Amino acid sequence: MKTNYLFYFCDGRSSVFDSQVIALLNAINDKKFLKKIYLFLGIRNENERNEFLAKKVSPEIEMVFFKSYPNYPFFNYFNRNSIQNAIHNQNINLSEVIFHTRGEMIAWHLCKVLKNEYHKNILPDVRGASVEEIQEFYNFNKVMKSLKINNYKKSIKSINKLNSISVVSDSLKEYLVSNYQIDPEKIVKTPCLAGANFQYNESQREKIRKELNLSKDDILIVFSSGGTANWQNNDVLNMLAEKGLKVLNLSKKVISHKNVFNKFISYFEMPLYLNSADVAIIWRDKSIVNKVASPAKFSEYICCGLPVIANYSVDMISEYISKHDCGVLIDSFDDLEMSTLNDLKQKDRKKISEAGIINFGIDTIVNQYFQTYSCINNF
Repeated sequence: MKTNYLFYFCDGRSSVFDSQVIALLNAINDKKFLKKIYLFLGIRNENERNEFLAKKVSPEIEMVFFKSYPNYPFFNYFNRNSIQNAIHNQNINLSEVIFHTRGEMIAWHLCKVLKNEYHKNILPDVRGASVEEIQEFYNFNKVMKSLKINNYKKSIKSINKLNSISVVSDSLKEYLVSNYQIDPEKIVKTPCLAGANFQYNESQREKIRKELNLSKDDILIVFSSGGTANWQNNDVLNMLAEKGLKVLNLSKKVISHKNVFNKFISYFEMPLYLNSADVAIIWRDKSIVNKVASPAKFSEYICCGLPVIANYSVDMISEYISKHDCGVLIDSFDDLEMSTLNDLKQKDRKKISEAGIINFGIDTIVNQYFQTYSCINNF
């Protein structure tokens, strides 16, 4: 088997950086199939650099920083020059490199700075509907918004000339094919992962429930969100609490209600608290951004064996719940009965967890990426 270098590019740190980037790269590194992994991180200032250096990245992974500029057409030259310099400073034969980018924008920039012979080794990881996300959820000057959208449209169209494209859901694949005429034969699906510690654990469950002073009969509903983006619908927690239900709110947005436990914990503590709950909730508004998504929290819920209450806004969630009978889909909380919650509590948590790990567990996702790497560079 031919070994390669992996250059993984990430522009900035999102709320899922620990769970989706660091966890992935550490797991890939553990397989020892590659000569070396380089994590290229776009930073705006020294504070961001220091934040990244504090992350729990394997010491075998080389962290490479490059200056990141705002994502507008008039900064494209500076972003590309910065990326090009970061690559060339590594003094590595680029024919041995797989360029894996989190998002389509850096893939486009790479196409502009790398020779054509290396383009086949670029794997863009498209995470969502970027254009609609800006249109619907970003509030700033119309002219600036238009320029940013134009940049994203160009980046999405450019990836059609690459050999492979990873997307997080079947709906996102359909979106790219329908809206940007991306060749469907080039697209592979790789959903958001759940780390190795996300699995059902009865002893963890009892420990946290005791901490929260919950009885065996209390039904605890968990909501988890690493960010406060506009598509993260935290307000539904008030509705649940008003029904007299106990809610564990694992997000930065505090909900002031006697039935809500507010805790914002680290990624590494998350499995502990998810195991304490009986049911999880994901509630998104109707939007193309949500329709094509693969929420990381859903993967983590399922791998911890939690049955999930959701609406019909995320296609992947609707399809998975229906196929695996691991939750309930409703249109409104008016449709949520106590009998439904009791039924969900009786679900086989171990069975849900085992199926979740097969579909979203980190070993599954790493193996899917290795298969894609092997196709694009025969290693």
